Amino acid sequence: MKFRLISVGKVKEKSIQNIINDFSKRINISFIEIKDSNKKKEAEKLIEIIEKINNKFLFVLSEEGEQLSSIEFSKKIKKLSLEKEIVFVIGGPEGLDDLIKNKADLLFSLSKMTLTHEMAKLFLIEQIYRAVSIIQGKKYHKA
Repeated sequence: MKFRLISVGKVKEKSIQNIINDFSKRINISFIEIKDSNKKKEAEKLIEIIEKINNKFLFVLSEEGEQLSSIEFSKKIKKLSLEKEIVFVIGGPEGLDDLIKNKADLLFSLSKMTLTHEMAKLFLIEQIYRAVSIIQGKKYHKA
C-alpha cells in the first residue's frame, strides 16, 4: 500500500510533528507540503502536483465531505490499494478552493468539527495507520 499526503502549510508544533513522524515510520507514505498563501494560488500549485500523479484515488479533506468509520475507511483503503496510489489533500487555514474539491474522487471529512490543518494531518495519519493495521490483522484497533 502506497500513500501520498499533500498538505498546505507545515506542522509548526513539534510535539504534533513527532507523533506524525512516529506513525509515518510504520506506513509507506510520502509527504508534499506547499507554502500557504491565498486559496487560488494554493489551488494552482495543488493541481500542478496532483496532475503529475498517475493512477491515483484522490481523497480531498473537507468539512462537508463524507465521514467513514475506521472499519469503513480500512475497507475502502484495502480495495483501492490493489489498483491505485492513494492520495490525500489537506488544505491550510483558509480551507481549499472549489477547484481542488471538484477534483476529488472522494470528498472526505474526518469530523463534523473543524480541525486545524496540523490536527487534521495527525488525525489522518493515525487513521491511515489504523486502517493498515486492520487490513494486516495487527492488534492496534481494539473496537
